[in-house]
Amino acid sequence: MILINSNKLVKPFFNLTIMKRMLAALLFLLVTSTTFSQKVSAVISRDKIRLGDYFDLKLQVQPTNNSRITVNTWFNIPDTFTNFQVVNRQRIDTVSIASTKGYTQVITLTSFDTGRHSLPAFTVMVGNKQYHTLPFSVTVIPIDVTMRKDYNDIKDIIEPEPEEDHTLWKIIAGAIVWVIILYFVIKKWIIAKKKILTPIHPKDYSLTSILQQLDALEAVYQSHKYQLFYTELMAICKDFSDYQLHITTHTKTTAEYISILKEKMQNKDLLNQYIHLLQVAETVKFAKAIPSSDECKQSIAEAKTFITQLASSQHKTAADVI
Repeated sequence: MILINSNKLVKPFFNLTIMKRMLAALLFLLVTSTTFSQKVSAVISRDKIRLGDYFDLKLQVQPTNNSRITVNTWFNIPDTFTNFQVVNRQRIDTVSIASTKGYTQVITLTSFDTGRHSLPAFTVMVGNKQYHTLPFSVTVIPIDVTMRKDYNDIKDIIEPEPEEDHTLWKIIAGAIVWVIILYFVIKKWIIAKKKILTPIHPKDYSLTSILQQLDALEAVYQSHKYQLFYTELMAICKDFSDYQLHITTHTKTTAEYISILKEKMQNKDLLNQYIHLLQVAETVKFAKAIPSSDECKQSIAEAKTFITQLASSQHKTAADVI
C-alpha cells in the first residue's frame, strides 16, 4: 500500500500561485512606467510681490524616460485672468533630456489688486491625455502711497436750455477760418521763396537745465495733476539716462527699459532706488493712486539724486578712459 503525504501535494500548487502574483505585479509596474512617461509642472519665482511688481511663471513638460512626447495643445493663458495680467511671454523653448526633448516657457505676470489671490491650475494636452498643474497662491501687498481723496458732492441736474439757430454765425466763422488759413499758406510760401534758414539749436542736457525742469514740475502736482506730474517726471529722467548712457528707449516698455539699465549702470544701489521711483510712477499712472504733496516732493528729490549721480558717474568713466 502506497501512502501519499498531503503536505507534499499542496506545496507545488502554493509556489505556482506566488509566481503568478509576482508576474502580475511586474506587468503592472511595466504598464505604469510606460503610461507616466512625462512630467508636467508649473513653478513661480516668488509668492509675495508688491502692487504692480512682477513675478515669473515657468511651465514645463518633461519626459521621465526615453519615450518621445508630443504636445498637441500648449498651456492657454489669457492676457488677463483672476486678478493677474501678462507682462511678457517668452517663446516656448525645447530642452534636450538624454535622447528626448522637453518643453518650457516663462511668462512674466503682475497684479494691481492687493490681497491673496489664487493662480489657477493650467491644462496642457500631451498626446491624447490632459495634464493639469498645481494651483498657487500669490500675496500682493500695497506700496506706501496715500490713496485718500475726498469725493465730490452730488449736484442737482441742470436742465439744458433750448438750442438756438447759429447757422449764420457758423458761416461767418467758417469764412474767417478760411481767410486765416489762406493768410498762413501765403506767408509760408513767401518765406520758403526767400529761403530764410533758421539755425537748429541742440537740446540742452546740462545738469543745471535738467534740475530746473524738475523744479518746474512742482506747479503740476500742486494743481493736483498727479498722472501728468509722474509722466513728465519719468520722461525727463528717461531722456537724460538715454543721453548719458548712449541708448534709445523711447519705444521700450518699463520692463525692457529696466533690463537695459541693469546692463549699463554700475551703481546697483542707485539703480534700485530708481526702479522704486519707476514703480511708484506706474502705480499713479495706471492704478490711479493719489499721492500726497510730501510724496511728490520725495519723488522729485529721488529724481534729482538719480540724475546727479548718473552724470557724476559718467564723467568719472570718461576721465578714467583718458
